Amino acid sequence: MIITGNDIFNSDERILVNNASRGITLAEFTRQRFLENLNLTLNIVDDSMIKSMVEGLKVKVSNLTDDAWNSLTVLLPLHTPYDSETNVDDVPEDMAG
Repeated sequence: MIITGNDIFNSDERILVNNASRGITLAEFTRQRFLENLNLTLNIVDDSMIKSMVEGLKVKVSNLTDDAWNSLTVLLPLHTPYDSETNVDDVPEDMAG
């Protein structure tokens, strides 16, 4: 099975994965480090919806096989239809104004 990231995570989760991996080399981006980053997020976020999403992401990542995790990390950053900084959806060129 080919892993794309889209088949594992929804758009919001892919944004969290991208943010947690930003500035970290592939060699340093271990599952353990990622889970630690998510735990830090839980400690600083007050929004219950975001906390719930982070908890769900932790479960998904923990349940991935090592092969799936390794396949996923080489795809970083994962494609998202929008990003956390602009929060703008991608609009196909043929549909743009």
